[in-house]
Order: sequence, then structure tokens, then C-alpha cells
Amino acid sequence: MGSNQGIIMTNEEISFLDRSDSYCVCYIDMIESTKVISKIATLPDKVRKYYSIFLNSMSAIIKKYGGIIIKNVGDSLIYYFPQTSDPDNRSAFRNVIECCITMMAAFKFVNSEMFKMKLPAVSYRISADYGKTIMGKSSNLHTYDLFGPVLDLCAKINSKAPPNGMVIGNDLYQVLKSFLTSSLSTSSFDDDYDFKRAGEYSITGLKQAYPIYSLVNKYTNYNNNNNITAIQDAGNENAIQLQEEKKMEPKKQEKERGQIKQQENKPKNILLIDDESDIIFTYKSILNEEGYNVDAFTDPRKAFRHFSHLDPLYYKLILLDVRMPDVNGFQIYYKFKALNPNVKIIFVTALDIMGDEIASVLPNFSAEHDLIKKPVTKDQYIYKIRSVLSG
Repeated sequence: MGSNQGIIMTNEEISFLDRSDSYCVCYIDMIESTKVISKIATLPDKVRKYYSIFLNSMSAIIKKYGGIIIKNVGDSLIYYFPQTSDPDNRSAFRNVIECCITMMAAFKFVNSEMFKMKLPAVSYRISADYGKTIMGKSSNLHTYDLFGPVLDLCAKINSKAPPNGMVIGNDLYQVLKSFLTSSLSTSSFDDDYDFKRAGEYSITGLKQAYPIYSLVNKYTNYNNNNNITAIQDAGNENAIQLQEEKKMEPKKQEKERGQIKQQENKPKNILLIDDESDIIFTYKSILNEEGYNVDAFTDPRKAFRHFSHLDPLYYKLILLDVRMPDVNGFQIYYKFKALNPNVKIIFVTALDIMGDEIASVLPNFSAEHDLIKKPVTKDQYIYKIRSVLSG
């Protein structure tokens, strides 16, 4: 896409490619941001931070799943996935859904950042669809843009999504459905999620309304309206907890402190995720010798399913490999944080550049505290684990 090959050159402001392709297009829109911003409108720095935290967090997730942002319209982002031009590219379409699930999972993380900055909570909706587009390029810019009815439709069905939820149009649903019924399929495409009919959208000129489907994750419910309301009313879960503690009687507080102290004296539970079985064996053995309870997985998706079936507070620490087949550590980070925003996570990598890359997309990431670089000695490994768990 970086050359002029295939572009019809004219004297007009926009030049278009001489072909059309079908792509999966997505739209994410903040809910009632104008109303929220009105409360802090006299504080420009806070307004900038409010938009920056949300838009940059979502942009980072989109990039990690191979998406490209083509428009930033006020408080909305429009993005597409180039690899979906091949309707048989199963992994490309799974990346689309995984990306959107991760963006929904980032809800608690994003609002935790808002709370730290003393900013209002944010809610948002995601929509996606599939269809023909044409690509154009402005004469003044080096970036490309997409045009076509699928973009407009994707934006319009967005309002059908629940707060912090997602809907997809029928054209995308039919592509995903084809994977489910394919005789070549070796595993179910919807191992982690389901789609349910969520209504329809009337399109001028069509006799039948356009079906719309909502995404339902099998392991976590990211669009929990009760949770959303609680966060919006109190700032976030930390604020709610502080309010409750103020109401507690001194004796009850003392009892809880005693229970916490007893819990701290118990062996810490650690979840270890790495696609290399040799590393799993070595690190687990080291941690077991130090008295830690360790559950280890080479498959990050299985690790997340295991995590989702337990008490979210069960694990005190997750050791997460960065580069793994199909899913990298960053992609699954937000899913763990969605279930327990306070769980400690250390990234493990052999690549020096990974520290800078992670820091660019996780606001509070610290290479000193949140990263282990391979190879690492036993003493260095244990020191890092102890320091993080005691922090």
C-alpha cells in the first residue's frame, strides 16, 4: 500500500485505487463523552488526558492484533484489518474478534487509569461488519482511507451494542458462521465466544431489515451493566471499597485485617504461562522450591480459561511470556486484568526491544519491576518474584 501502483492519478484531492476489496471494518465510540467532558471543560489538561488514555489504550490494542486505524472522528476510532481481504483466512477473522474482546476487557484497566488521574469514568461501544470498500489517498497526506457503505453501516449499528459491549452486522456474521460449518475445520471457531441475535437495522431501499448480532464471551461478561453503573457512580472499584471500609465498625475492620494477615502467611499462588515446556519445567521447579504454589500452561488460552473458572483473587502473580504462537502476552494481558485489575503481572521475554514496546502501550509499565529478560539466573528470578509480591 506504500506505492502509487494501482492508483488512478487525477488532479482531485482524493485519488482512488482502481480495485475494490472486502475488509472487516470496526468502529469504537465513547458513550456520552460530551456530557462527561462538560464537567471538566474548564480544565483543558484533564480533557486531553481523558481522551488520550482512552484513545491511546484502544489504538495500542488494535495495532497488536494487526488492525489499522483509518479515521479518528472526535471520540471515535474507525479501523480495519487488511488480512481479512481473504474471506478464508480464519486466523485473520479470529484476530478481529479477539481484538474487540480485548478492547472490552480493557474497560476496568482504562477506568483504573482514569481514576488515578481523577478523571470521570468512560464507557464505550464496539461494532464490526464486513463488506466491499475502495481505498483512497489524499493528495496532501501519505495515509490511506477507506470508503464504502460498510463503514457507514458499521457506525450506525454501533448504537445497538450494550455499554462496553459489541455487535456485528450480518455480513460479518455469515463469514464467521462459515468457519463453524466448514468441513476443513479442525477445531471450533467459537471456542471462546458465541453470537446471539440482538435485533436489526432498517436500511432504506431494502425490504428486509439487516440482522445484527451481539458477542457473548463464554468465560467473562465484559458488558455487565451492574458493574458499569457501579464504576460510573463511584469512580471505580477502589472508590467503592474505600466507601465501604468507612462504614465498617472498628471490630469488623480488625477482623478483616487479621484474615488478610493470615492470607499473607499462606503460600502465594502463581500462574506461569510459557509456550516452551522446558522453561515451564525449570521455572516451576524453582518456584516450588521456594514454597510457591504454581500452575503452569503452555497454551495461553487454556490458562485464561483456567483463571476465569477460579476466584479472581486466587492468583497473586502471573508470569506471562511475551512471544507465543497465535497469542502474545500483551494480547491476553487485558483479559486477566478484566477479571482482577489488581493481579500482578510480570512479562517474560528474551528480546531487549520488548521492554520499550510494552512500555509504549501500557501506561504504568516499568521494565525494572514488570519485566524479566531471559536468560535469568535463579537468584535474579527469585529476587524479582519476591520484590513484586511484597510490593
